Formats: sequence, C-alpha cells, structure tokens
Amino acid sequence: MKVIDKVYKGEHPLYPLERLCDVSHALFIDIETTGLKKETTSLYLIGCGYYTEEGFKVRLFFGERCSEEEMLLREFVSFSRGFDHLIHFNGTGFDIPYLSYKAERYDISGMFDGMQQLDVYRLCKPLRYLLFSQTMRQKAIEDFLGIDRKDMYDGGQLIEVYKQFEQTGSDELFDMLITHNLEDVLGMHRMLPVLYYLDLKDADISYIGYEIRPYLDLEGNRCEEVIFSYNTRVSFPKSFVSKTDTMYLKASADTGNILIRLPLYRTQMKLFFDNYKDYCYLPDEDTVIPRELASSLLPGRYRKATKETCCKKADGRFMKQPDAVFSPVFKTSLKDKKKYFRFPEDFDEKAADIFGRELINVFFKMKKRN
Repeated sequence: MKVIDKVYKGEHPLYPLERLCDVSHALFIDIETTGLKKETTSLYLIGCGYYTEEGFKVRLFFGERCSEEEMLLREFVSFSRGFDHLIHFNGTGFDIPYLSYKAERYDISGMFDGMQQLDVYRLCKPLRYLLFSQTMRQKAIEDFLGIDRKDMYDGGQLIEVYKQFEQTGSDELFDMLITHNLEDVLGMHRMLPVLYYLDLKDADISYIGYEIRPYLDLEGNRCEEVIFSYNTRVSFPKSFVSKTDTMYLKASADTGNILIRLPLYRTQMKLFFDNYKDYCYLPDEDTVIPRELASSLLPGRYRKATKETCCKKADGRFMKQPDAVFSPVFKTSLKDKKKYFRFPEDFDEKAADIFGRELINVFFKMKKRN
C-alpha cells in the first residue's frame, strides 16, 4: 500500500464553508473501486483532502493489490478520526455505503463515528435547472466554473487500467490512477463556489424597469416580448444564461444585473368568477349577468351559470405569471393551471420585485424541463 501526499500551497476555501461546518475539521473524500457492486468488487483508492495553514492538502491511500483492501480501510479510519465533517460528491449514494459495507465485512469499528456529512451533489441539486441543462456530474460543474483538469477519464474507464496495473506495476498506469482521484478531491474544493448560486433563491432583487421589443417568430409572425431588468447584490463566480420554453434569464456576475425575457400574447383570455352561483349565463351572447338582473329577461334566455361559463372574456396583451402576483388573474380555460395578467395595464411596479423573485424561483422549483 502507498500513501501519497500533495499540498496545493495557498489554496484555501473559495466559499465560506463555515456556513456549513467547522473548516478546520472538514475532510473531503472520494473513492475508487473495481466496480459498483460492493459485494463483488474491491476498493483500491481513498482520496482525502483538508485545509492546512499551508494550503489544501491531499492524501491518497492507494492499494497496489486488491488484497490490500483491509489495510487501506484501517489506515483511512485511523487517519479520519481527526475530523468531524465529511465532504463528498454524491457519496451518499455510493462512497459512504460502499465504505460502510467494507468496514463491517472486515469488522472495522469507528467508521464515520460522530461525523456529520455534506454531500456537495445534494446541496447543488436545487441548481439543476438553473445552471446545468444536461448533467450535474462533477466534471460538468467544473466545466461550468472553468476549472481545468489534466485527467480525461472517469472511474469506470479506470477499472481496466487498475487491473493492468496490478499485473504490471506500471508507473504510467499508476500516475493515471492517482491523477484521476487526486483531481476529483481537488475539484471538490475548487468547485465549492457553485454554492453561491443557492443564494439567488432567497436573495433580495431590485426592479429597474422594462422594455417591450418586437420580434419575428420562426414562422415569420410579428410578436412582442418584454425584457425586465433587475439587480441583485448576490455575488456569484460566473455569468450564466438559463431558459424554459417561455422564459429567458441572463445574469451578470460582474454587475449583478439580471435580465428576464418573457413573451407577450395578443389573444383572448377569460376571467373566471368564484361566486358563479350569483350569476346567470346567456347562451346567445355567451356572457353572464348578475342573477338579480336575469329575472327581467324572457324565460329561455338564460340559465344558471356554472364554474365553466361564469367568466368575462377580454382581448388584449397578456403575460404569464408563476403565481397570482398581479390581478385580475386570467386563464385560457377553467382547468388551465397557468395564470396570466394584462400587460401593461395590470402590471404594478410596487409588486415588480416579487414578480422577479417568483420568475427566478421557477428554476428552483422545476421538477423537469418545461
């Protein structure tokens, strides 16, 4: 078994980790195995990272043979007792249960005793649709932040590399194996600034103004869109663009400006009344009137209004809103879950900050792409 130490001088926390744990007692971990099934595969590398006065230090416990698995585990447990927080990337789903199973198998006590855990992947999950349209793997987050790495492989690709190393002891293969794990551990430290984007969820934003712009759709039809301008004091490391089918958001890391682009719909909408029992429906006019006025009409001219017919139709320009920020709220039909308001008639600048907050939080609430 080999123990490899490497210090990245001057590299200290890039995010205020004290929000989450005691930085001086936090240990980053990442493991490498010969497969995913813990019952039939072997552990061959445990990478650890922690902060020192000198910088960020990485210690790798490397098993030169699968038969050194128990020795590897015992060395790691002994070393990790000096820490009380474990930081990992999706370790909840793989690394932790894998190590716990192996420790039980070898009757090793003390694995993770009294240690709290921070799963960076799970912390980042609310950012899934705001920042990462395809995947939220560690390398994807590193790419987004502009973090370079020499390693070009993933753990699965290195399984065969490790098997070859066991047979040959090749220095070149050894370097490939430890470089991958070392950069995974180092990458977790360097990618922590992605957590700054979580602050956007509840941050105060200030409304600046809006602009209506004409444009042509893909079929050449003349349309209109509104670009809302906001500002936030939240600091985040890199500008980004995000979008749904009907919304485009652009945020500047340099200025804190946020532009939100929404389409305007020139159409007819319906305003439904909750107190439908107080109205009567006139089929010929396709409208409703208060029930007390219907008594003056000829029989057959009217009937009781229903939830579906008790509405007022309006033509104009409408905009979709995530929640009922502006009223009255219009819909295309009673069953339509989408809410609309007339723009600019019912747009109230006093509620513009709330409107922007709701629009940004659409990305935090999404379960899947719209």
